[in-house]
Amino acid sequence: MSRQNDTKGGVSMALPWVRLDSNVGSHDKVLGLICDPSSKKWQALASYFVALGWAGGQGTDGFVPRNALGFVHGTPQTARLLAKYGLWEEATNGWHIRNYEERQELTIVTESKRVAAQMASRKANCARWHGPDCYCWKDPQ
Repeated sequence: MSRQNDTKGGVSMALPWVRLDSNVGSHDKVLGLICDPSSKKWQALASYFVALGWAGGQGTDGFVPRNALGFVHGTPQTARLLAKYGLWEEATNGWHIRNYEERQELTIVTESKRVAAQMASRKANCARWHGPDCYCWKDPQ
């Protein structure tokens, strides 16, 4: 599982998976891309899917920086194709996968779930070892 540094210097866990619409192959943006005359259209489509996984694994919430284009098997030409058909949006120093935040779990949600599970585990262990009236789990040392 990938990790990302948070703003406080700690390490948070990113997503081990991303969602993919089962009708992605018939989506109008994808159909537009595969009808493009460019010889790079198939590389662009593959880059789109790899970028979804990469962004989830890196916890970037759909942002693909220019210096990561190679990691998603893309090129400036394939990025332009993805932007042309509305799958990516041009952003400062890179691109943003369109609608990522509407279809994928954002890093803050993943981190909140992790913290909640950690607190529930502390509470359960406290009750198990110290009894139901113990609240030492609220102030972990």
